[in-house]
Amino acid sequence: MSHRRKHVTTAALAADCAGLEEHETILRVVSLRGSNIIEVEFPDGSTTLCRMPQKFNKMLWVKRGSFLVAEIGEADGKVNGEVTRVLYADQIKQLKKQAGVWPPEFNADVPPEEEEVDDDEYPPLEQNTNHRRTTYEEDSDSD
Repeated sequence: MSHRRKHVTTAALAADCAGLEEHETILRVVSLRGSNIIEVEFPDGSTTLCRMPQKFNKMLWVKRGSFLVAEIGEADGKVNGEVTRVLYADQIKQLKKQAGVWPPEFNADVPPEEEEVDDDEYPPLEQNTNHRRTTYEEDSDSD
C-alpha cells in the first residue's frame, strides 16, 4: 500500500473525532449521483450536492443513510460542498457524547449500537445491500 493510501485510510479510520470546525457540518447521504457527486441532507431537511475528493476514490465508500462531514461553501454550479470526512459508528458515538455537536434531527437515523466489543482498529463491516436475499422453499409435492 502506498504512503498516500495509508495516510488517507488511517486518517479516515481514526477513532478520535475532535469535533467540527466552524465551517463544517454533519450531513446524511440521500443518494449517490454518480462519479464523485453525492446528494446530502442537512439536519433541517434541505438537500444539496457535495463532491467527494479524488483522494478518497477506492479507499472510502459511502452509501445511502451514511453520515459525513462536509465543508459547505459557495455554489460551484449545482455543487455546494466538499466532503472532508466519512463518519463511522465509533465516530458517531463520540460526536453524540459531545454537547451540541450532533444534530438532534439525526438521532432516530443512527443505527443501534452493537453490544459486541471489538478490539481491532477497523470499523465493523456492514451488510452488503447489493445482494438480494434468496429464500428456498422445499416443494412437498410428490408425483
